[in-house]
Amino acid sequence: MATSRDRWPLGGLPQPHSPGRELPAVVGVADLRATNAAAILAAVRSADRHPRLSTLAEATKLSRPTVEAIVEELTDRGLIEVAPAVSARGQRSPGRPARRFRFCPHAGFVVGVDVRARSVSACLADLDGRPVAVERKAVRADLGGPARARAVVAVVRSAIERSGADAGRVWAATVGTPGLVDRSNTRIRQADNLKDWAEADIVSVLRDALGCPVAVENDANLAALGEQWRGVGGAADEMVFVLLGERLGAGVITGGRLLRGHRGAAGEIGFIRFPGSTSSQPGLEPLVPDPEAEAAITSYGRRLAAGIAPVLLALDPALVVLGTSLFPDPGLRPAAELLLSAAEEEAGNLLVDLPRWQLSALGDEAVITGAVRFALSSVEEVLRTRPTSLPVMPTESSGGKKA
Repeated sequence: MATSRDRWPLGGLPQPHSPGRELPAVVGVADLRATNAAAILAAVRSADRHPRLSTLAEATKLSRPTVEAIVEELTDRGLIEVAPAVSARGQRSPGRPARRFRFCPHAGFVVGVDVRARSVSACLADLDGRPVAVERKAVRADLGGPARARAVVAVVRSAIERSGADAGRVWAATVGTPGLVDRSNTRIRQADNLKDWAEADIVSVLRDALGCPVAVENDANLAALGEQWRGVGGAADEMVFVLLGERLGAGVITGGRLLRGHRGAAGEIGFIRFPGSTSSQPGLEPLVPDPEAEAAITSYGRRLAAGIAPVLLALDPALVVLGTSLFPDPGLRPAAELLLSAAEEEAGNLLVDLPRWQLSALGDEAVITGAVRFALSSVEEVLRTRPTSLPVMPTESSGGKKA
């Protein structure tokens, strides 16, 4: 998907705006047609029933010939199609039924990637955000940056091949990673636990492999977005997601949007010096999720709450979500609940107004779910503004295949 400038609506850079004293922009014919196409596509996607041409004309206030021409153009791009006619048993139709149209979520795809010290995972999702194929690969913790980047490309390609999708219909990708990421979502500034990873330039490597816009984002930030989108955080505009895993981090949602800070380092609670730590390094030592070690889990939960209490006092979230990737086995659920209870109880002694505390509903999938959401936001921007700028869907006769 070619654009003059890759835009990531959920990323850290402010969206462009026009200074107040500029002359009004001139709207050209192409711009007007793109706006009309976006309106028609939105009407198709939001309709309760598959709409007819007359319904689309009424909803958009456009003439029927204009609607017909744009519908044909959207169909050529694979974004909409004629919905199968529903037969009415026992009823006779006086003539050919009017065509109805529906959105095609498999017109394009996005990729979300979760990079960890010992694994790389990739999810190919359609334009509704539904997973189509997921691939995972174990890697060595001491793997160098270039080799890890090659592993990312291999896993992504494997997911695309497994799905049977046309690689040319992948329109955006996002890589979730430990460490600090710059505000433009193009570069990893620091990743201490991944050897030479910051120098690998994964954005350029994956963009060259896929031929589409690629972003990189901190894993805890993506976990927060994933939880807000498909987990327990859907109703919370003010939320802190605490990522518990090989490292400690937090993603912050405020005003319904991701908070990234001046340099993209908001939420780096792993640099806090927690009470009771015997290490010379900041952060909390990794928790070993043993359901029999109640005292250790309780202590960890209390120390976690005490360490992040100043953060919660400053942010005043409505909800704190604890990531559950450390507790993938259902048998470890009581340990996760014990940790949550201990942290919530300790926070009650330290905060002015108590947020709700909940365990993540996404478990080990929070980061990759957020990566899909982040990538999808870029495609949604195009679908909302200029859908006819997307490439025409290849046909069987042209040597391509429809996904």
